Amino acid sequence: MTARAIVLLTALALAVRAQDGLDGALKTAHFDIRFRIGSRAEASADRVAALVDGELKRILGELGLTGFDGTIRLCLYDDVAELQRVTGVPAAGFSVPMCSHVPHDNDQTRVHELVHVVAERFRERGPEPRNLFFAEGLANAVLRFVDGVHVDCVAAFHLRRGDLPSIRELHAVSDFYGWLAEHPRVGSYDVAGSWMRFLLDGYGAAKVRRYYKGVSAEAAFDRSVEALEQDWRAHLAEVVLREGTLALLAERLGGAASASEVAAELAALLAPASEWRPVERAALADAAKVSGDGRDLRFELSGQPNEGDWCEARFTGDHSDTALRCTVEALDGCYGVKLQLGGDCQAMVLRGQGAFLYSRGQPAAHDRGVQLGQQATIVLRRRGERASVWIDGRFVFEAEVGDVPARLGIGCVGGAARFRDVAARDL
Repeated sequence: MTARAIVLLTALALAVRAQDGLDGALKTAHFDIRFRIGSRAEASADRVAALVDGELKRILGELGLTGFDGTIRLCLYDDVAELQRVTGVPAAGFSVPMCSHVPHDNDQTRVHELVHVVAERFRERGPEPRNLFFAEGLANAVLRFVDGVHVDCVAAFHLRRGDLPSIRELHAVSDFYGWLAEHPRVGSYDVAGSWMRFLLDGYGAAKVRRYYKGVSAEAAFDRSVEALEQDWRAHLAEVVLREGTLALLAERLGGAASASEVAAELAALLAPASEWRPVERAALADAAKVSGDGRDLRFELSGQPNEGDWCEARFTGDHSDTALRCTVEALDGCYGVKLQLGGDCQAMVLRGQGAFLYSRGQPAAHDRGVQLGQQATIVLRRRGERASVWIDGRFVFEAEVGDVPARLGIGCVGGAARFRDVAARDL
């Protein structure tokens, strides 16, 4: 049984008891507001009454609904401590059908819980199970800004940091609250909100309601979950993260390792030099696209496409846990360069777009702050299903990638590039 299920059962059992202690009442068009006479909650009851019908109207508009039948009981408490003491429910706010329990002065929690009440009455039905990732996501999607930060910024922060979970994984979770406990550094409520906000904005509320209630993504949106996620990640890659936002989220969710820790990790990876094997021209699987003298390990890719828009050179032999490094000089017209370990592990730096770690045809991590200049030293490391990238001695990101043995390679797009000191090391 999930933590949320325990909360709901406890709430159902204690809801009547909780309301019995709330001896004050105030009614609006859609709400029966309850509070304890003489409490701070009573002092704010008129303010809440002036807000809630407008909040309900906005929620209905966001979710594509024109009206709401019935009366919602809204129980107000002085603070979270009183809410928990009176109800016996270990939550900062919760809802059961047609009844919400919230602190009187937390507008964000009140709106979040009202979305749950409205969503419980969706008439759409589908065969797929839905865990609470979707319920919490829809509520935060309607809020848009949670604790002052847009939900897309939180998801983009995790994309940049390399720990944004896959939607397919979250689809498969049976106990979302158990998953939360296992991933304490992921702002999962807001990631869920970003996903549902993306679907609301891109496909409309009617389709999202069907998906929310168990209709498959293919039936609701005429797109697979994987295709939708690829578009969502591309959207997140364009989100601008202000320095203050980055600092705030790093404080909330745990930042990257310290500069000294990053330097030590890179130094350990690069040493000893004897474990690195220079890549020679003879190791090229396709030498026709490369010019230069292999004796001093200089490979100049012509920039003429041989793999999509990219000019690539792959080296013979498949590798698993491996690191690849080189110094890249962008020549005239070069728009981007990359190092790769097969198609599911590609570290790219693009002019004007930033640095990317690509896997399975979509960005697994992105940092717009790292741009392609005239020269860059790049290190790509893959161990198991995790890949890490350093550029000019700076750790950029880490993310989940494919772990199938594959060929090492280098590439450029839009123009020629020169690759020096190309070397590999098995880990």
